[in-house]
Amino acid sequence: MDDHPYPGAIGVGVVFNGALAERMVDTPGLVDVVSLVPETLWHESATGPRYSWIGANVALFEASCPEIPTVFHGVGLSLGSGLPLDLGHVDQVLAACERFRPLWYSEHLSAFRLAPHANRQVHACVGLPLPFDRPTLRELSPKVAAVVDRLDMPVLLENSAIYVEVPGAEMSEAQFLNRLGDEAGCGVLLDLHNLLVNEINLGWNAEEYLGELDLTRVMEVHVAGGEMLGRWYTDAHSGACPDRVWSLLNAVVGAAPHLRLVTFESHESRYEQLGRAGLDEQLSRIRSSVAEVANCVA
Repeated sequence: MDDHPYPGAIGVGVVFNGALAERMVDTPGLVDVVSLVPETLWHESATGPRYSWIGANVALFEASCPEIPTVFHGVGLSLGSGLPLDLGHVDQVLAACERFRPLWYSEHLSAFRLAPHANRQVHACVGLPLPFDRPTLRELSPKVAAVVDRLDMPVLLENSAIYVEVPGAEMSEAQFLNRLGDEAGCGVLLDLHNLLVNEINLGWNAEEYLGELDLTRVMEVHVAGGEMLGRWYTDAHSGACPDRVWSLLNAVVGAAPHLRLVTFESHESRYEQLGRAGLDEQLSRIRSSVAEVANCVA
């Protein structure tokens, strides 16, 4: 963390998508860091070469964010699946890292890929929760450690939005992340909106969660908005952050000594709903939260 472009400070970021491209160009100082989902840069094929760059997407990102430091936020590695580590995917991420030089790489503490039949995988299209038990920890730790070693940069795992808990947990998600960090050498991307989702749907207590989590491992925080779908509150990235997320952010910023980035997430399909003014307001509020806590600490 010593070679961070603003050591000792907390930057403001946004997850990049095509709807933001023009805005990133006409407002160069909009954010300090841009978060990029690396899987948006390539096609994956079941026949022929597995990966091929999507030239238009690569060019759009390079043209939109030429001078802005980058972090990667992966969605394709599926570390939580009961499958061997996908070394081909890790190497593709590494190739993207060598090209775009992100400050760190994050992934989700969940499973996306399943193998219901021999030699055939399917994608669940949603992050499935893990059993928070010792066998899962024993299986996951060496995979995460191998990613840390292969990428040779900080690797962060993100807490999940969970809609149905796996029964028989031996520890909480926060305790599981602590153990995983100790064993595999990874950090934490703390998604406060995911935590709110679990508080609303599952009855979790966010303050208790933050009290259990080793906040010294938190390098990045995500904030976002969501919406109800039937009886479920969803992590839809659909607009402004709820007040509860802002109160949790204020609590975390002053308690996470290695926090370096707070990133706002908004889905591309909802950008028109949020609008330029709405995005500006969310980023400004992040800056105000960070500055207010920093002034109190000083």
